[in-house]
Amino acid sequence: MKFDKWNKIKKEIHKKDEIPFFRNWQIWYISMWVNIWFEQDWKNDTFSRPVLILKKFNKDIFLWIPTTTVEKEWRFYFDIWKIRWEKNFLILSQVRLYSSKRLENIIWWIDKDILKEIKQKISKLIE
Repeated sequence: MKFDKWNKIKKEIHKKDEIPFFRNWQIWYISMWVNIWFEQDWKNDTFSRPVLILKKFNKDIFLWIPTTTVEKEWRFYFDIWKIRWEKNFLILSQVRLYSSKRLENIIWWIDKDILKEIKQKISKLIE
């Protein structure tokens, strides 16, 4: 079952000693979990997917937004152009806090002005 496989991976993540250096505006692959129903979840066998680091609070935790290649014209999505030759969107309604132990590898970064625009859009969503 998927939950059992994820639990094995999760235990390995928890044991990690090294935490990579990361910044706001970067897009990383991170280890996720098996989500329920409409929650955005993994894209591959290692339960990981690309996410945008929205806010680094310290070396241990950060706020992130998942990406998707599924194009939707909806206020909860934000077009971030091409990442690794694919059109990508942020799912603004699924902002979350995670441990930096989940970071796997950096794959891209976005312009700081675009990050500012994303933050403004999220702020409007939660008003």
